[in-house]
Amino acid sequence: MIKYIAYCRKSTDEKTKQILSIDQQIAELKEFAKNQNLEILDFVCESRTAKTTGRPLFNKILERIENGEVQGIVSWHPDRLARNSIDGGKIIYSLDTGKLIDLKFPSFWFENSPQGKFVLSMAFSQSKYYVDNLSENVKRGMRHKVRLGIWPVEAPLGYLNDKITKTIAVDPVRSKIIKKCFEMFATGKHSFVSISKYLFNLKVTTRLGRKINTTTIKKMLSNRFYLGVMNYKGELHKGIHKSIISKQLFEATQKQITRFERPRYNGHTFPFIGLARCGECGGAITGESHHRKYKNGNSPTFTYYRCTKKFGKCSQKYITEFDLAKQLRKHVRSVIVPEGWKEKWLELLEKDKQIESVKAEENTALTETELQTTEIKLSKLLDTYLDGVVNEEDYKIKKNELFNTKLNLQEKIEKIKTNGNNWLEPLEHFIMSAFQAQKIAAEKNEYQNLSDFVRSACSNFFLTDQKLSMNYNLGYSTVNFICGSRHSATYSEKLSQCVTPQGVGPCLRE
Repeated sequence: MIKYIAYCRKSTDEKTKQILSIDQQIAELKEFAKNQNLEILDFVCESRTAKTTGRPLFNKILERIENGEVQGIVSWHPDRLARNSIDGGKIIYSLDTGKLIDLKFPSFWFENSPQGKFVLSMAFSQSKYYVDNLSENVKRGMRHKVRLGIWPVEAPLGYLNDKITKTIAVDPVRSKIIKKCFEMFATGKHSFVSISKYLFNLKVTTRLGRKINTTTIKKMLSNRFYLGVMNYKGELHKGIHKSIISKQLFEATQKQITRFERPRYNGHTFPFIGLARCGECGGAITGESHHRKYKNGNSPTFTYYRCTKKFGKCSQKYITEFDLAKQLRKHVRSVIVPEGWKEKWLELLEKDKQIESVKAEENTALTETELQTTEIKLSKLLDTYLDGVVNEEDYKIKKNELFNTKLNLQEKIEKIKTNGNNWLEPLEHFIMSAFQAQKIAAEKNEYQNLSDFVRSACSNFFLTDQKLSMNYNLGYSTVNFICGSRHSATYSEKLSQCVTPQGVGPCLRE
């Protein structure tokens, strides 16, 4: 009498499919074996996909057949046994060699004959075709969603998958946290570790409740998805989801990520950490604090900044935080702007905003006209193709050309409407910041404000022999040339307005 082994399988990716559960399969096979008077030695149950090889329990069944322990298999359907060509081939080969004598299925006919093996091979092929076709359909559907601007998989942190509309929605709580992470990292005073710690303190963790690792943090801060751009398989697409951060903030974050060397976060707050590099070896300047105890019981804290010496030996000595701040204040005093300029500058800025607003409206109208012309050309091109005037190859080439033009024009209109006179915002920030220079230079113990100001006003800081050198950024360099001059005459408000180059000082207008 043939000894059978029952095999039940349900893949983890078939939970939503109308396929019997393993318990249901066992019940059906027991009833089937009783009616057919079959001797079943064991019930083997496995929750693995049959799309690929490597099912351990299924392979053990084949070993038992090869050893002659069992001669038959009972299963619900052939697709429970194999959905790939290798496993299906092994079963048919076992039938050919006589090691496997019979197969029984409640929902499928089989007999060990040339016709039966042919039908069985067709069933295996059909199962494989179903898997391959399903995979291709899924990929095609995902590509289509991407072309529509919809992210096809799990939404990144800060967004939610809308199960009703099948789109991506902004997470009202976590999106603000993610934006804050970008803002923190863009300052240059935070590391991937400190961002991970910040998220952990706000209960933003992995699914297991652990801290998000630094690799994931870096990927998050480099993800263009938060800009409204999707990177799907190396190709960029415009998404319909709402962006969380601005392009300026994203670029500032990328600048910090790509820095050659970043000081490590050590739990202390040093306002000038990451500001400068060593002028001798190029290493980063880091900070450290030391406590000194005196006999009278006092225990003051001294803060120093020194080269990390990461690149080898370096002869540069440390500098105290007090001396470093003293040099920074000197540079800040070189860009102090006379208070009388403020009102005039803001007045000129407002006029520029009004002019740019009119220009934006004119540019939008002109671009919309070009867009309408392009759409008309696309329509006429389709008519000529349908009439047989243009062949398919030429039609595709011209269509792609016009379609790309259309996309560029749509992007240009969106950019004008979104940005408008945004280019004036840095100028406005510069004006408001420049008039804070005198206040910041006068603050003796407020190092954080001093650090924030010099980071925005200057760049390329190098510390050599305890002397700090740097370059003034655009705008501040001209202010330094005029207001930082040794000639006291340049501080005269009336004279300064007359001699200042246009675009920096408020030149007098008739």
